Amino acid sequence: MEHFIDTYLYELRKVRDEKTIKKKEYLLKHLQDYSEDLPAFDQSEIFSFYEYLKNKNLKETTIRDILKEVRLFYEWLQEQGLNLKFDEKALKKLFQSKKSQEALKSKKKYYSDDEINLILNAIRGAVEGISTKHPIYYILTIFLLCSGLRISEAVKVRKKDFEVKRILTEEGEEKEVWFVKVREGKFGKERKALIYFFRPEWKRIFEERLKKLKPEDFFFTYAVKYPKSVKVFTLTDKTAKWFYWKLEKELREKGYEIEVNAHRFRNTYITKLATKGFPVNLIADWVGHSKISTTMDVYMEAEREKQLEAILERI
Repeated sequence: MEHFIDTYLYELRKVRDEKTIKKKEYLLKHLQDYSEDLPAFDQSEIFSFYEYLKNKNLKETTIRDILKEVRLFYEWLQEQGLNLKFDEKALKKLFQSKKSQEALKSKKKYYSDDEINLILNAIRGAVEGISTKHPIYYILTIFLLCSGLRISEAVKVRKKDFEVKRILTEEGEEKEVWFVKVREGKFGKERKALIYFFRPEWKRIFEERLKKLKPEDFFFTYAVKYPKSVKVFTLTDKTAKWFYWKLEKELREKGYEIEVNAHRFRNTYITKLATKGFPVNLIADWVGHSKISTTMDVYMEAEREKQLEAILERI
């Protein structure tokens, strides 16, 4: 393969500038890493190559450039008399499928588990090229996912607003059920919301944090160390929204097409509880929807999105 690529680039140097040649060389290097021989790119091989590139954490735009350059390289090979297949219809089908999936993601109302992991990892500094954020934003994100509160409601929660009830299950086992009191909800209404820890480690994070707070303390009080002092702040909805806006911007710059906003955390809470079998009327009470139809709409749209995603994955 190396001989053919070198010859291809040599011929192109006669008509293209060196910057373009270097880019093409970089793009074709991924083909060399993928296979020692020149593969026949039928639909199965094209999709396999795409998944290989995806697993290298390359940007979607870079993957497209690689596939397009490989197609041009194979056209040149065919002109040289080599009988090597490259299924252009399959490539077009792949691009259309991925375009549909990206469009779906851009308007999707809830987060998948992979998207939740991406956001949390970015906050922890576990995504390459993104610095570690203050731990308060990790806790805030978990809280929004587990409580369904609006961000304006969440930042006003105090330690005394948490309530842990112990109930007996049908099997006779004791189980904890967590609630949070929303004192200043939308339209000034008070309510209680179920806190459902979708992962056991999240509950432990909350337990440890509550131990450090006094009853009147805001839950989202945090300290920032400066060279000569430590200052204590209470998170505001404006600061939190600004944080998520900046985080989304950072992720997009690294090639991750994802929206990061509190409302989608809220909708994720609704969707997860509904799929676990919680009655929609109870969920509506917990999230403070005045109409049960609003809650039902979120759930039904999420179900339609999941069905569409499953279809697109099979294309």
